[in-house]
Amino acid sequence: MTIAPKIFRLNNFENVGKKGEIYSRTKISVASNLFQYNRKVPYITALIKTEDKLVFGLVDEDNAEIGDKVTARIGKLGITKLGLHVYGVVWEFDKTFAKPEVEESKIKRNLPEEKVGISGYGVYIPRYRLNLSTLNKVWGKEVKGVKSFPGKYDDQATYACNSSLNALKHAGIEGKEIRFIQVGSESKIYAVKPTASIVAGLLKTEDCFAADIEFACKAGTQAIINAYNFVKTNGGYGLGIGADSAQGAPGDELELTAGDGGAAFIIGSKESIAVIEGTASYTTDTSDFWRNEGEKFPKHAGRYSGDPAFYKHIMNAAKNLMEKLNLKPIDFDYVVFHQPNSKFPRVVGKKLGFTPEQIEPGIVFDSIGNTYSANSLLGLAKILDIAAPYQRILLVSYGSGAGSDAISFITTPEIENKRKRIERSVKSWLGEEDKENLILSDYSIYLKNKGII
Repeated sequence: MTIAPKIFRLNNFENVGKKGEIYSRTKISVASNLFQYNRKVPYITALIKTEDKLVFGLVDEDNAEIGDKVTARIGKLGITKLGLHVYGVVWEFDKTFAKPEVEESKIKRNLPEEKVGISGYGVYIPRYRLNLSTLNKVWGKEVKGVKSFPGKYDDQATYACNSSLNALKHAGIEGKEIRFIQVGSESKIYAVKPTASIVAGLLKTEDCFAADIEFACKAGTQAIINAYNFVKTNGGYGLGIGADSAQGAPGDELELTAGDGGAAFIIGSKESIAVIEGTASYTTDTSDFWRNEGEKFPKHAGRYSGDPAFYKHIMNAAKNLMEKLNLKPIDFDYVVFHQPNSKFPRVVGKKLGFTPEQIEPGIVFDSIGNTYSANSLLGLAKILDIAAPYQRILLVSYGSGAGSDAISFITTPEIENKRKRIERSVKSWLGEEDKENLILSDYSIYLKNKGII
């Protein structure tokens, strides 16, 4: 087939990160099913005037007008008839966001001799939010709160790509320097084809190990640990990503909590902002949550997910690490747990002896729901936004099936130097700040954008 070579070159990231101005625009209200554009109506196409040329592009804004300033990011453009996902540039309004505000350190920790750790991090959370109270009329469930869900041009791969670009900016390195890429997810866009290769194509790095990994919601921490071990052995930089468009069947309890987002962490041995002090894990064959081949939505064991699953694994992983490092809860400035709901991380923290002052700064569920593999990583990123040098952070993930990873970090003075490169705080991405950037939408748009209808 002569079309095949063209298809494999469809992902074009040439103008990512550029700024421009809308030169002309057209609003499309009736579209063909080519690349499934009929699912995106109404949408806006435009000529964008950049520093050096005019480029044609899609604008992810419903009210874009001529003269508006825009910035390019990675977006999902559509799907071919053969089922290949197509990615490229999507333009959105150029805005100024809130930046991280640092809290003062109370205790200074000693750094371990080994300096392998986080060289940079980045997050990406879509702007769309579903007000859960709207489900009261649909399913008769009295619930409150909000959760994130994808926009017209969002999916699990765009979360991985955009968060990786933000991590590169923070680390101050080029994509071709990355030698290890692992994407943790349980909602990857292909059943057989890695998201990691799409990230590698974006970063223009070919001399690297790239693969996807799945272990429910702990796949993101496993990707970080694997990157850490790779860097210790081979040097260079590794990239560990957690990215999910979490699934929940309509009317199921999971629908109330499943959110969208991604977080990426660059692991290296140079200019680390937080060195990894130690890791530990705890794993058993506990079937509290699963999805069989060919099924769109996962199943779960209800309340069984609590005591014999989440609490048991989180607590044992945390205890294993603290025993290994001869540490106690009081030795940590912050702690981040996986957050499948609002209750569990707070309860398990109390059971382990942590205080609300250690737990609350890392809570992200209340703003976006459970983003699965990205969930605990987003909590870690939120803490790193505010952490001072020489502070110790405990991260404990949980993945159904079942297992937990525990990682201890100590921040370095480099965290203050690199913080100047962060253009947008995690609180802004969450909507705790810059709330005007969020798009509150209804249940029908949620179902459409999630691909359920």
